[in-house]
Amino acid sequence: MSDQTQMPINIIERRKEILGLIQTNKRGQAEAKARALLSDQPDDAETMSMLAAVLIDRGATTEAEPLLRRALELAPHSPVPWVNLGRLLQAKHLWAEAEDHYARAAEAFPRNPLFHLTLGQIAQRAGHFATAEQAFRRALEIEPGNPATVTLLGMVVFRQDRLDEAAELFRKSIAIEPKFAAAYGNLGNIEQKRGDLAAAEAAYEKASSLDPKDGLSYVSLGMVKLRRGQAREAAEIFDRALSKFGPERRAAAWFPFARAQELGQMPAGFRAEMARLITRVTLTPPEGYASIADFNKALAEALRADPTTVWEPTGKATRKGGQTGLLLDNPREPFLTFEKMLRIAIDRHFDAIRREKHHPFFGMVPEAYTLDMWGTLLSEGGHQHSHIHTGGWMSGAYYVALPPTMGTGEARDGWIEFGNPPPEFDADFEPHTLTFEPREGDAFFFPSYLFHRTLPFSGEVQRISIAFDVKPTSWRK
Repeated sequence: MSDQTQMPINIIERRKEILGLIQTNKRGQAEAKARALLSDQPDDAETMSMLAAVLIDRGATTEAEPLLRRALELAPHSPVPWVNLGRLLQAKHLWAEAEDHYARAAEAFPRNPLFHLTLGQIAQRAGHFATAEQAFRRALEIEPGNPATVTLLGMVVFRQDRLDEAAELFRKSIAIEPKFAAAYGNLGNIEQKRGDLAAAEAAYEKASSLDPKDGLSYVSLGMVKLRRGQAREAAEIFDRALSKFGPERRAAAWFPFARAQELGQMPAGFRAEMARLITRVTLTPPEGYASIADFNKALAEALRADPTTVWEPTGKATRKGGQTGLLLDNPREPFLTFEKMLRIAIDRHFDAIRREKHHPFFGMVPEAYTLDMWGTLLSEGGHQHSHIHTGGWMSGAYYVALPPTMGTGEARDGWIEFGNPPPEFDADFEPHTLTFEPREGDAFFFPSYLFHRTLPFSGEVQRISIAFDVKPTSWRK
């Protein structure tokens, strides 16, 4: 049915009309005409795919999905249903299924760069760097002169700590397109990690000059200046970044430390500001469980058995412990029940926020959001060094199982601490910190830009928690 030579002329013309309406953003008319054509031709895979595309755009994924799966059965050799089903899986945040889908699409259409590129980006998100690298290399075989693809390959090679190879890829991208700001920004990341701060600063300055809207490179320029002892210049960059780009996470995190490094002491009121940003919440047991302890037992068993757990994952803060992959990428129980329980608590927390104009956290309140969740299982001596969550708006930790050797009172083994800069930062001031005792069934909510760490503990029983990031997709008015 997808072969136009076998279709009546009027059907071909009706398809073209629908496509034209979609392309001119007249999606309501396109939907009506697609439904009318399907009423006449119920097994027309191409029209199914176009209707599904319109439905996805207006959020009607439940209706779109069976259309696309049927279209794929009818026309497996057409790329259109593959593309739209992939879009739908991403819209529903079914990342594990999306990765598998694009892997099959890339195999079915080996000369289509879109499938390889999308597979690479989804695999990179999941931390499957070898898969991502292979996909980007395949895309480059098809389009060897694409500077964006060269840069994507460089980024995933960088994530595998092959710094020299990644640097060459970014230079290759610049040679292809000398005004490609993203390649300069990523080259700056390489030089900073290699310790050549002067070269990193030059790369970030170039990226910022080429793309004044590139907040990542501009804040990275401030980070390099701070490392080079130019605390005042760094603080000014972070301050300007917050004004220019909104509540940028790294700028909000490092601005008070840059000022402290400049003045030799933390800004007045920093500890009090932290205290009002951190909220302890006791979660309510979900339906079907007698108590929160019963539910936590189910969570602990599922986390211990999770096949995605990596011991001391590269690029993460976890030491002497394991960290799972993103639990909602492959939705399953009991994590789906936990997500529902957590969302209730998060929404109540957002309802209670009193907005403060220009504040990097209280200035805006999410309306809709996605959640990233992952488990952390720490063994004896396990801890997480001080870090922030650059990809989140609000972050948190929920405590599933705690060892009996957790500290109490002055002994704070295994507690969560806020306000310490990361270990590689050589502070010329005394940090102001707050430390809280975890309790099973409790969660802490805090801005993603707030530095936090887990203190080491002793004992043979694991300390198990679920961390999460709230990622807004819209804001309350």
